[in-house]
Amino acid sequence: MKKRIKIIVALVFSVFGVVGMTATAQPYPNKPIRIIVPFGPGGTTDIIARSMAKKLTEQLGVSVQVENKNGGSGIVGSQFVSKAPPDGYTLLMVGSPHAINPSLRKEMPYDAVKSFEPVTLIGTVPMMLVTHPSLPVKTFQEFVAHGKKNPEALRCGIVPGSGNHMATEALKFAAEVPLMPVPYQSDAPMVVDLLGGHINCVVLISTQGISYIREGRLNVLAVTSEQRLAILPNVPTLQELGLKGFLAGSWNGLFAPAGTPSEATELIAKETQRALKDPKIIEQYAQLGITIIGTDPQGQAKFLASEIARWRDVIKNAKIPQQ
Repeated sequence: MKKRIKIIVALVFSVFGVVGMTATAQPYPNKPIRIIVPFGPGGTTDIIARSMAKKLTEQLGVSVQVENKNGGSGIVGSQFVSKAPPDGYTLLMVGSPHAINPSLRKEMPYDAVKSFEPVTLIGTVPMMLVTHPSLPVKTFQEFVAHGKKNPEALRCGIVPGSGNHMATEALKFAAEVPLMPVPYQSDAPMVVDLLGGHINCVVLISTQGISYIREGRLNVLAVTSEQRLAILPNVPTLQELGLKGFLAGSWNGLFAPAGTPSEATELIAKETQRALKDPKIIEQYAQLGITIIGTDPQGQAKFLASEIARWRDVIKNAKIPQQ
């Protein structure tokens, strides 16, 4: 009898052991994934995150949801992810502030490189110098001349710590034109004030300005990319206009908490690359002016390193004080 009980107990433990091993061995991903966007809803980073979440849900067979955790130029949401379990189920969608903050902030609650595992660079987003129609200029040359003649005339919106802020300071330095910075908490109220004529110029990412330009509500004088944009073929680059080497823009990419297994980061990178080949995504991004890239984790790491170095130089040369 005792021998029979021992056999039964052994069988029970054996069965539970197999079940446990099976559950543990389930391939990644086997539960919902969340993408943290460290900015508010409606911005470029949020738009890209939601489009990728939808495609990844279809491709992976698990729910991929976006959560917005706004604050501190991306720091609040990024810090949250840096402390999340490194299991591949919490990802971070960031933009240019991730590379700007290390040089702009005196203290950071995480390391922009060491606290995260790179996943993929999704794409880059050029910027454009846009003005309100009330500003009596039609070209970049007239813009600069008007600013020099009227030192307080050019009221340019900035979101402190953002790519827009850095590009505005870089433009001010490179063109030697006085710009009166008007700070905003985020892009949305800045664009509203620009449309209302309360400010008259902004170095704006293309995704947020193109529709207003097409409607004639804003004028575009130049773009900050290396080449002219396909969606604005008649608008010159700032390099064409004499600011040699001037290049500014935003970007968006995925990261995971440090220590996340490479199997997870590489799979997400591969599936993101697959999503970026979807004709609907290609068309949507093209209309917004987004240049699709889709790197592997190693490519993302190299890009981030180059961006941190580039913005460090901009901040130093433009003498932008640390915050």
